[in-house]
Amino acid sequence: MSNKAWLVRPNPADINRINEFQTENIVAIGWPGIGDLTGKTRQDLKEILSNPPYSYTALALGNAYATVDIFVNQMNKGDLVLTPDGDNIYLGVIASNYQFNPKVDNISNGYSHQRTVEWHNKITREDLSKALRSSLKVHRTAADLSHHYNEIKARCFNMPIPKAATTGPIKISYPLRPNFNISFEIPADMTKEEAERLKTFISTLHFKD
Repeated sequence: MSNKAWLVRPNPADINRINEFQTENIVAIGWPGIGDLTGKTRQDLKEILSNPPYSYTALALGNAYATVDIFVNQMNKGDLVLTPDGDNIYLGVIASNYQFNPKVDNISNGYSHQRTVEWHNKITREDLSKALRSSLKVHRTAADLSHHYNEIKARCFNMPIPKAATTGPIKISYPLRPNFNISFEIPADMTKEEAERLKTFISTLHFKD
């Protein structure tokens, strides 16, 4: 098994598909109508998503192709996957390469970009460490959670939780521009007052008119 873990939300095309995820043993992302992405590079994905039917630009383009690239190219068989749905957390292991399902490639509500999953466990959000719960706040359809790998593995297979999984800073990555991410760390027990101070600090940075 690898040492990678991923977040995949159950809302391709903004429709909750947790039932399909569970009954069909899959995870999936949206962006229907762009065809089979097998073999497409990160640059290919950027080009595809900058054209119709999506025609993304700027930050929207950066967010979209970075997310699709995670799902198509960066995930591997044997990686762990965490899917949150309200207070429920579903945990499993990626069991296939990227695959395209044309039967559900509907432009309005499709979820044709898929990977099969072996689901192992269902827990609640409260079962997770505060640090991992904070990491789930990232506004991405798919994201790298590998810095929580030990905890996710333990939760997935009902193993003892390593102490290291409950401490340490949280790594944050934000796509400011296409091809430019900002990375920084925050304390796992960051307070609302500290978050407001960070917000104020960022607002004082130099901006180009």
